[in-house]
Amino acid sequence: MTRRGNQNIILKNMDTDKATKILAKSLYRELIRNGFTNKDVVNFSKEILDYRAQEMSKEATPKGSNKKDRLLIG
Repeated sequence: MTRRGNQNIILKNMDTDKATKILAKSLYRELIRNGFTNKDVVNFSKEILDYRAQEMSKEATPKGSNKKDRLLIG
């Protein structure tokens, strides 16, 4: 089975709320263990949120929307 297939099986059977909490706790501990300060962790969190907001904005923007609509009269 491919890696993607394995991931799909895992994700289908996973409690994502619990997994998110575990991941956050593990990542926080790892950052602190490696010398990051609480301020660094907050900045990191902000960067993740900013990145996700940018991705959501891209997803919400239909292709070709950068072209201005023109009203054709004739």
